[in-house]
Amino acid sequence: MKERSRQKQATRAPSEGDHGCMTATHLGTGSDDPQVAEALAAEYETLSPECRADPDRLNWFLAPDFHKFGASGGEIEYQGTAQCVAAYMDPAGEPIKAERVRGLRLADGLVMVKYSANINGKWSNRTSL
Repeated sequence: MKERSRQKQATRAPSEGDHGCMTATHLGTGSDDPQVAEALAAEYETLSPECRADPDRLNWFLAPDFHKFGASGGEIEYQGTAQCVAAYMDPAGEPIKAERVRGLRLADGLVMVKYSANINGKWSNRTSL
């Protein structure tokens, strides 16, 4: 999670409405650490159909140096990612199913979130910093 997102989130308490499908039972390992709990809440938000369908909302969570490896093995960078995700997302659709969600604080302000995601019946392992 980018530093400015962490700073923005730290200024307000998360609520159920802020995190789409997030509930207390979704918090994984390390949720007693406020930084880890905040990172987990942000990750759940990015998995919600409402967030994924809104490019501005999703961009708020992405760092300018964001990149990921897609299912095809290609690397996807920040520019245009949120718009591309929104183009294929139904805001009333089913949220991504996440299992074995856990977070680990690596340093002050740096949390690693790991989980398995099921999108349309296909499983993938994911990691976010």
